[in-house]
Amino acid sequence: MRFNNKLNRAQLGALTICLGASLGMSFLVGSSSPFIGLMLGTITIGVYVMIVSGKWSVKNT
Repeated sequence: MRFNNKLNRAQLGALTICLGASLGMSFLVGSSSPFIGLMLGTITIGVYVMIVSGKWSVKNT
């Protein structure tokens, strides 16, 4: 699978670290409230896939 994004290696690495931190937080929340943890994890992965796939990009004007 090839992604059409305009991220360089440093930006992609920073995004992946933020993804890991956010997923870790959702697992911690999920231990006390599984529904909210699952919802946070789903949103996090969805946003990550949208950014990496290029469907959600910030356009500079």
